[in-house]
Order: sequence, then structure tokens, then C-alpha cells
Amino acid sequence: MENNDSHEQSLLKKIYLRFPGYNVESVGQAVTEYRKNEISEERPPVFRSTIHEIVVIVLLTFAPALSSSSSGAMQIAIPKIGQSFEISGGRLTWTISAFSISSGSFVLLFASISDAIGRKRMVLAAYVWFAVWSLISGFMQNDIVFNICRALQGLSGACSPPAAVGILGATYVAGKRKNRALATFAAGAPLGFIIGIVVGGICSEFIGWRAIPFFSSIEYLCFAVLVWVLVPRDAPLDLKRTRSILSKIDYFGAFLATSGLLLFVFALTQSGSLEDGWRTPYVIALLIAGVLLFTSFLFWESKAKKPLMPLHIWKFPYFALCMMIAATGYMSFTGVLNYYLPLYFQNIRNASAILTTAYMAPQAICGVLVNVIAALTLHIIPGQILMIIAMVSFTASAILWALQPIFLIYWAMAFPAICLSVVGADLVYNVSNMHTLNTVPPASQSTAAGIFNTIIQLSTAVGLAASASISEAAMRKSDKTGVYLQHDSFKAAFWFATGVSSTGLIGSFFLKIGTQGHKHTNATDEKDDTPDSVLADPQGS
Repeated sequence: MENNDSHEQSLLKKIYLRFPGYNVESVGQAVTEYRKNEISEERPPVFRSTIHEIVVIVLLTFAPALSSSSSGAMQIAIPKIGQSFEISGGRLTWTISAFSISSGSFVLLFASISDAIGRKRMVLAAYVWFAVWSLISGFMQNDIVFNICRALQGLSGACSPPAAVGILGATYVAGKRKNRALATFAAGAPLGFIIGIVVGGICSEFIGWRAIPFFSSIEYLCFAVLVWVLVPRDAPLDLKRTRSILSKIDYFGAFLATSGLLLFVFALTQSGSLEDGWRTPYVIALLIAGVLLFTSFLFWESKAKKPLMPLHIWKFPYFALCMMIAATGYMSFTGVLNYYLPLYFQNIRNASAILTTAYMAPQAICGVLVNVIAALTLHIIPGQILMIIAMVSFTASAILWALQPIFLIYWAMAFPAICLSVVGADLVYNVSNMHTLNTVPPASQSTAAGIFNTIIQLSTAVGLAASASISEAAMRKSDKTGVYLQHDSFKAAFWFATGVSSTGLIGSFFLKIGTQGHKHTNATDEKDDTPDSVLADPQGS
């Protein structure tokens, strides 16, 4: 009996290190989850069979694929879209960044809503919403209206990933089975990208770029039907409880965050496209307004009773540093490299859209392989080592693009650079995602996943805006003409990507993340210095 009490005391100590400040009920729930690890390799009971489990995971995998497939297709079609709307430079980046800003700005809001009304319902709504606005966008004849439709599509990118990963996080307990499920989920990004670039290449080359949103509409309507039929049902909706939760959501915080980020990114984009650049008065005014609004958002979150982004989440072990590193990686990857590569091949090397698709296909293939390797090694190789490898890959890829001569053979520098970039992206996604889910308490997993996806999307938007500004400034200073002038502008963007990813590389050496997917998380391996008084009184009162 004494041994059992001692074990219970030790278990509570470990729970406290992971979930400090939680009440008795939350600690009891955490203890229950902790004990479930003993059967962590069994199939969760919500699935009727292994086939059912696999199909559901694949359907949820198309939540992160939604953003990457949309951006991949549009990136291949960027030159055609520019010709169709007669736009270029910073104005053209809005084709991608409108989706990213909208998605990143609303992730936290929708993560909170998904916990209130049900995660399956949010995934289903996201797929249908994306299909509807994809269909509408295909008919638009003006780039501004088209970008508004893209922003409305981005709301689906805000809804689906945190809700989908919340389903997996709540269904599985720590173990190899969860590692495999989440690695499959992470494979949605490269899987979506390869679907996107193939669809974008075929449509742009043989049908017309407007066929891309029509295909996306059909695709996600089909997925919505399958989600409705196969994904395990949410708990019955209690309307009184739902209204109570929705009434407490931090809508004012969402307004501050969204308006601040929108003004900030708009100012960055305009600074590069205007002749006077940063000397334009309204650009400086918008930039200052954006910074002030976002600062106000942080202050408001520290005082709000039900904050959209609980600031205490940033205090969990190495969560803030992990997010900073992920931000630099994705600012380099989706904010610079993946935007400029189709332009590089089509505008500088005069490749067709379908040939550009073939050039970029190895990125998606490598991405799937990296996710398979990650699934098999997350519980063996420390997360810090994987993150260092990821940031070295990002940095090396950016350097190869910055140093690449115009007419060099594809296999010499472009091919390894393309492969290295996705090694970085998928390792960062896997390590960051697992660390997020294993660091925060189960009740906050959708919010934490929302923060992670916010970081990814907003890093993309900021990277696009900053690189467009740098690229156009370099073009104005260059004395070259033709493709050589454009090459100089692209090189400036690639050097920016090098600097950003190098910053993340330095930070990765200070990141202390162990192996993932064991019965005991990193947090429980920290030095046990919890005072006995806290153990005696779990609420710390």
C-alpha cells in the first residue's frame, strides 16, 4: 500500500512539472491520460478497424494539404495569373499572401471555436467553405476581387489543421502509434503540394489557370462527404453550453491581431512596389499602426478573462524558441523559396508550366520520404538534432539558389536545393508539432496547434512581403537588363532567405528537445524540484 502511495505521489509530481497550476480535476485527467500510455500501441476504440483508422487519418491529412495544394497550384500558375490580370511584383504576391494572412490571422479564433462546437464539425465546414469559394474565385476577372476570394478560402486553412490535429491529439496517447499518425498527418503538406503543382502545371499548360480552383472545389466537396460519413462523431451539441462558450471567445483580440497583421504585411508589400518605397508617408503610417495594433493585442491577451492566445502557453519548456525557429524556417521556405522557384524556371529559364512542375516534383517526393523517416526516428533521434538538420538544410538550399548561375544545368544546384528545402520543412513541422502536443495539457492542444499553424501562415505572409520589397529594391539598383535584371532581384530574395534561416539555425543549438513519443514527455524529464507543499495541495492554494 505504501508503495502505491509513493507511486501516486511520484506520478503527481511529474504531472505538475508538465501541467503547473492546474486544478484537481485537470490533474486527475492528466493522471488518467498518463496511465493510458500503458496501452498506447493499441488501436483507439473509436475506430472499427485498422482500415477505418487509416482512412480517417488520410482524410484528416488533407487538412494541412488544403493550404499547400492551393499555394502549390497557384505558385506554378503565378506567371499565367500575372499575365491574365496584367500585374507583377509585390501586387502579384497577394495571390499567395492573401490566403496566408487570412489563414494565419484566424487560426487561433477557429481553434477556440472548434473546441466549442466540435472538431469534426469544423473540419467538415472548412472543406465545404473552401470548395465554395474556390468555385467562385474561378470566375473572377479582377485581381483585387480574386484576392478577396483567396482570403476567404484562407479561412478554411485556419479552420481545418488545428481541428484535425486536435482530433488526432485527443484520440491517441503518446507512443509510436501516435508518432506514425502525426507523421502521416504532417505528410499532408508535401502531399498537398505535389497535388497542387501537378494540377497547376497541367491546368496552366493545357486548359487554363482558371481550371485550378474548379478542380479544388470538386476535390474538397468529395472529401467533405467522406469526412461526414467516416470520421468519428463529435459529442452531441449542447446548445446552451455552446452559446456560453462562444459568448466568451475573445473576438476583440481576434480583431486586434487580424487588423494589426494585415496592416503590417500590406505596408511591407507596398514598400517594395512603390517608387518612393519607405519614403511614402502612408507606408510608414500603416507599418506603425500595424505594430501598435499587434502590441495592443498582446497587452489585451494578458488581461482578457478568456484570451484567444493564452500567454502562459509560451512559458512551457522551449515552446517559444521552437516556434521562433519554425517561423524562420517557413519564412525562408514558403515565404521565399517556393514563391520564386516557379518564377525562376518560367521567367528566367523559359520553362513551360508542365516542365516547371517536373522540376519541382522531387520536392514533394522527398517530403513524403522525410515524413516516413521522421515517423520511424522521432522516438530514437532527439528533436534538437532533427531541428539542427532541418535548419542546416534550409540554409544550404537558400545559399545554393543565391549562388546559382542563370544557365547552370538543373541537376548541379537546383535539384539538391529543391530537395534540401523540403527536408528542412518537414523535419521542422514534425518536431514542432510533436513538441507542441507533448508540451501543453490536452485541454489546450487545439489552441497550441492553432498557435503553431498561425506561426507558419504568418511567417509565409511576412516572408513574401519582405522578399518582394527586397527583390524590387534590388531590381531598381541593378544596371542590368532582361533576364539578368530579374536574376539579380531573385538573388537578393534568396540571400534574404539565407539570413533568415541562418538565424533559426543558431537558435536550434539552444533548443533542448529530446526524443518524442515515449511514455514520459520531455517535460517530465526535467529536474524534479516541485515543493512538497504543492504535492500536498494540488491546487497550490
